[in-house]
Amino acid sequence: MKYLNSIFPFLEKEFSNSIVNKSSVKFFRLIQKFPSFPFEISKFDDLLKNSNLLKFSPLIVVISILLFFSFSDHPLSPMGTLALIIGTASFYVGTLIRIPQIKKINKRYFLPSLIIFLALFMLSIVKIESFGFYVKLSLVPLLLIGLNERNNKDFFVSLLMVNIVILMRGFWALSFPFIFSSLIYMFLTYKGRLIKYLEDNTYNLIFILMSLGLIFYVLDLIIAGGIPLFNTQARNSLDPFFTMMSHLFPMGSILLISYVGLTNRYPYKKARFISIFFTLLSLFLMALLGYRTQVIFVLLGALICGSMVGIWKKSELIVIGVGGLVSLLALTMARDVVLGVNTSLFESLRTRVSLTVDVMDILANMGGTFGLTNGAIHIATHPYLARLMPGIAYSPRRMIAVLVGERSVSVTSSIFGPLVIDFGLIGVIGGMVFLGFFLSNLHKIADKSKGDRKIILVGLYSMVLSYTLIGIETGIVDLEVLLLFMISLAYLLFIINRKII
Repeated sequence: MKYLNSIFPFLEKEFSNSIVNKSSVKFFRLIQKFPSFPFEISKFDDLLKNSNLLKFSPLIVVISILLFFSFSDHPLSPMGTLALIIGTASFYVGTLIRIPQIKKINKRYFLPSLIIFLALFMLSIVKIESFGFYVKLSLVPLLLIGLNERNNKDFFVSLLMVNIVILMRGFWALSFPFIFSSLIYMFLTYKGRLIKYLEDNTYNLIFILMSLGLIFYVLDLIIAGGIPLFNTQARNSLDPFFTMMSHLFPMGSILLISYVGLTNRYPYKKARFISIFFTLLSLFLMALLGYRTQVIFVLLGALICGSMVGIWKKSELIVIGVGGLVSLLALTMARDVVLGVNTSLFESLRTRVSLTVDVMDILANMGGTFGLTNGAIHIATHPYLARLMPGIAYSPRRMIAVLVGERSVSVTSSIFGPLVIDFGLIGVIGGMVFLGFFLSNLHKIADKSKGDRKIILVGLYSMVLSYTLIGIETGIVDLEVLLLFMISLAYLLFIINRKII
């Protein structure tokens, strides 16, 4: 790490002279020439100024969960009802938890903790089971090692390397908890210059995200051989990796909204025009791919981010939201026409919601208290890890479809489905408490931060909250979504590490 920090000034100088940095500077000079947006809608701002809903706090997730499940016309079983109530309540409890002040443990307890951990770790290897008893038990001394006064980077780097080797041999259930724990410790103790450099050069990050997204978007359409929205064959021919990478463009656009709204380089009306232009461009590009999820992501992300940085008026949030809903319904109708669906729009939406709720209900009864698949659904988000598991390598939603008896399609199972089938009701409680805690603290720190750090935090919170709201139906089981959550968590840990320990 010290070696990397010593060569960082050289890398920083080389990047400043690179074509990427020069192109980024030209791009932001170009958008400075954009005209001002002359119109404002503020008629109802006085009535809406105290609206908690339009402040986009994490509690909007609770409201959205209740609205989503109330739209279904199918009743839940007792176990499904329990999963819904416990999961929603757990999320709310998580939003109330503050970052704790934890004191470090004396160095003399390091060796006993290490011996106990190594003994349990060896037992985990001998008794390999998916997230087995000894794996779970070994996390207790591992936590004590992490809280020790001793600098344990050497231990956690070694643990990370060992478990990567174990993962490469196919034992994902044994290695994944230790890899995750090691990465968390490393992020908590990281003091390098890379993150500070990114904060000081946010414009480069935005440009790189948008450029990569646009490049992969064009390549994806070339591979597909047509416009996926209007051509079913082209939609089926999209490359999954290229499609995922193309989503970097709307992510960059949301960060751009945060950037122009919080820096002093753009007048208010010009910042509004830039935000509207790139929001509409992102909506158009994502709509052509034929996936409603990304259209909703762009719309929600732009609304949340623009609201937090003060670009949108309260009245405009209502107008944009209604307009976006109408556009989304139009997109749904266009796709249904292409696919030959003959049911009404309302009936189609209700059927989709009811099917999702039914699948969650089945999974709740299968998962019970402690779960059935022991993390396999979440591990399958990465194709390589999915291939390490026995049997056919399915994606998470395809695996869920197989579990409920449908082998020809993939299905959604709500935000609770993957948790309850993997880890049971215990997993629903833990997962939703953590999600509520994560979103709540990310929101608070984004609200309190200043300068360039606030730009990144507002952008990340807008994207994480957007994907969480979308995940109420789809579940949080997409690789790009989990990566975004991990990056946001890592950044949050980097910021608050001195407050925690």
